[in-house]
Order: sequence, then C-alpha cells, then structure tokens
Amino acid sequence: MKKAIFLLSVLFLMMTSPGTGMGQVFRGNGDFEFFLDAGSLPLRDGKVLEIFQVAVPTREIRYKETNGSYTAAVSVYILLESQEGKVHEKRLVIRDSRAQAPVAQDLAGFIYIADSCSVAPGDYSLSARLEDLNRGKKTLLGMLRKKHNHSAFEAQRLEVPVFEADRLAIGGPFLLWGKNAGGQYIPNPIGIYGLKNDTLSFFVHAMVPENVEADSVGIFASVIDGNGERIDSLELDCAVSGGSASVFGAFDVNAWPAGSYNLAVELFGEGIHGISGKDFSVAWEIMNWIRPQRDLMLEARIIFTDPEYEDFRDASIGQQEKIMNRFWEENDPTPHTAVNESYETFIQRVNYANANFGDFRKGAVTDRGQIFIRFGFPEEIMSESVPFNRTDLNQAIDKLEDQYKVVVHNTMKGLGTEEVQMYDLLNNRSKPYRGGGMDTGGYEIWIYTIKGKPLFKRDQLMTIDSGLRFLFVDKDGVGNYVLVGTSEDFDKQFEESSGE
Repeated sequence: MKKAIFLLSVLFLMMTSPGTGMGQVFRGNGDFEFFLDAGSLPLRDGKVLEIFQVAVPTREIRYKETNGSYTAAVSVYILLESQEGKVHEKRLVIRDSRAQAPVAQDLAGFIYIADSCSVAPGDYSLSARLEDLNRGKKTLLGMLRKKHNHSAFEAQRLEVPVFEADRLAIGGPFLLWGKNAGGQYIPNPIGIYGLKNDTLSFFVHAMVPENVEADSVGIFASVIDGNGERIDSLELDCAVSGGSASVFGAFDVNAWPAGSYNLAVELFGEGIHGISGKDFSVAWEIMNWIRPQRDLMLEARIIFTDPEYEDFRDASIGQQEKIMNRFWEENDPTPHTAVNESYETFIQRVNYANANFGDFRKGAVTDRGQIFIRFGFPEEIMSESVPFNRTDLNQAIDKLEDQYKVVVHNTMKGLGTEEVQMYDLLNNRSKPYRGGGMDTGGYEIWIYTIKGKPLFKRDQLMTIDSGLRFLFVDKDGVGNYVLVGTSEDFDKQFEESSGE
C-alpha cells in the first residue's frame, strides 16, 4: 500500500516538474506521416545528450524497384534552436533495401534513423522536415522545381530537463519495438503496442552521483492507465558499472484495453532515488493500425463538435481509438448485433461525398458533403446557375424561412453593371458577390421534407416539423459550394440542449 501511494506521489511530481527525462513525441503532417521521439540522457559535464529517433511507416513511402531490389530513400532535416539561434542542424537520409516490397501496410512496418547532440538544459524550438526522394510532386510547379512529397512540423517547443549532479539521474525510458535479425533492439518512436505487437519493451539509462558508491540499484517499473491506476508492475535489480546503470524490461499488454498509458520507472538504492516516465498507446482495432492518421482526423472532424475535435486531435492513438469506439457504440441502433449500421452508413456516405462533392478538397469535408453525411439524400434539390440578381437570392433565402413559399427565379438576369450582393443569413449583413451578368456561379437549395435520415444523435434531437432546407452558393463557378443559410439554427439548438 505504501508503495502504491509513494508511486502516485512521485508520478505527480514527474508530470509537473522538469528533470524527469520523460521525452516528447512529435508527429509530422503533410503528404505522409512520420514520428519523432526526443529523449534525454544525462552527461557528467552537466549537459544533456538529446537523442532524436525518427520513424516513418513503410505504407507511407514509395519503394522503387531496381535490378530486382526494392529501395526506399527518405531525407531527414532536423533543426534545434534556442533563443540565441541554431544549436543543432542535421541532414540525414534513411535508406532501406529489400528483396521484395514491404507487405505490411500498417504501423507495424516502419523505417527509422537516430540523431543526437549535446545541449544545455532549457527550452528549445524543434523543427523537422522529411521528403520521400522516390516520389516527386505531380504538380507542374513541383516537377519543374524537383519537389518531393514531404511532411514536417515546425517550431515545436522542446524542454531539455535538468539532471542534478548530486542525485540519481535517469534518462528515457526509450520504448522498443523488439529486436532485429542481428539481435539489436529496434526503437519504437511511434509508441504504440497491441494488435501488431503485444510486448512493451523499454530501455532506461541512469547515472549515479560521483560521491555515491553503489554496486547495484533496484528498479520498480509500473504501468499507469488513464485513470491514474497502476495495472501492472515488475521489480528488477541492475548492476552499476562505471557510475552508470542500464536496464531492459518488458510487459505483456494482452490484457490491457485500448487507451493511453504511462510507463513509470523508479530506480533506488542506499541514499539515491530517481524516477522517469514515458507515455504510450495500446490499440486493438485493425483500422487504427492500417488507416492513415489524416483519414482518422477527417472522420473525427465530421462527427465531433469543435471542442470534442480539439480533445480528440490532442489524444494519443490508443486514446483516439477508445474515444471513437465509445462514440460509435453510443450511436449503434442495434448494439446486440455484430454490425453497427450507423458506422456502415457513415462510410457509405463518406465515399459518396468524396466521389460527388469534391472541389480542391475531399468531398466529405465540403459543406455539401458534411450535410449529406449527416442527413442523407435530400428529397429535392433546386439549383440555379448565375448570372442572377439579388431578387433570385432573396427568394432562395425566403424558401429557407417559409416551407410553403415557392421560389420563382427571375428571368431578368442582371444588368451587367449591377453590383450583386450575397446575403449573409447568419450575420444579417451583406458581402460582396461577383456577378453582373457573368456566368460565374450558382446556388443549390437542398430540401428535406421531414428532416432527412439523420445519422447522429445530435441531429435526431431536432424539433423541426416542416423539414430542413439548406442554401449553398458557388460564387466563383468552380464548384466550391458554401453553406450560407439554413431553415433553422439546429447546431445552436443542439449545443443549448446539450448544456442543460
């Protein structure tokens, strides 16, 4: 009991104080995904050895065949800056050659590389940019400038901890995926376990103060779940050699549900004590291993409110799986069956929206796409091409407010010198609108005679007897239809009902 209470107290200190060696994981965004794990190891001179481990899933990059061999090449640029300027800058290339193209199309297959530098403790800014050298940009400008598919993150805060000389200094822990054919440990910067790897392996390095004589140290490693409860632990002894100790350990994760966890490693001996920790995820759904993060975030953007989406975006992979599973369980019309009809309908609507409502973006993220996903096919679509004058648009807006009003489109399509305005229904003001007799755009009114076939519970809460109507305007004639009016502010209604 004392051990559990003490562990929770030091975990609190670990999460709120510097110098614990927890490390940070960054995720790149762009044409493909990559992960960078920044970890810290103590040095005798008071500085810190900062280690950058970069992993790229093989499903995200191209393997080029040459003479029967398949090769990938990814350039890596790492920049570490302080307030005074550049501290560390490195350009590397990850090369991977295989007899055949990678079979794994999930997070279990990745290539990796490591870089390091010696820095003083403090706050830094970290940036990284990766390019797939086998996949050039398909745009004309990209081909002319010889640009490649790339992914990056910029100016992310990196805190390098302080390791006090008179205390046991613990770096890491570093998460491991397993061993390669040569028996060497493979780092796991992605920090995910579960379906494709049910063994959490880790490495911890510690430095004993020079004024302390110790032949060994004790290790107590614990796994803490999202509720702050310890779900597993192990105890080890580690020999001290040359004033330092290195320990490898492992946990079986098979009994752990999907979610976020923390690995806490405590080292102790006579007169010395220290603790370090690392966050990681457990995921069991195959889709969360094989689906790119950008597709998962697209799904989240559609089904969650803005605050919910922000929380989801900042969650770990395992926690995202837990949140998403809970959402679809709550929206399952037949929870006693193996099939979730709501999710199947959602996927069908997303695919249809992508195929039919896209502009320069995926159709599912456009205004028409999102309304279609939420409510299904409208019973009627009224469309009008421009040029049209203000009377046309005002009549369209009237249609939103009065279900019995018939929209009569004016045959006098502007005078060429008339400044046509688009009425902003939400803010009750006017915005400049291109027109004046030119074929530059159009609008659509989607009419649901009752209230469609709402997919989510928040839309099923609406108390609309006369149906729904949505007005989309394409002001530039490029197919970018923007939602500018609805028959009822149902999103606000939902927020108010949820807040009660």
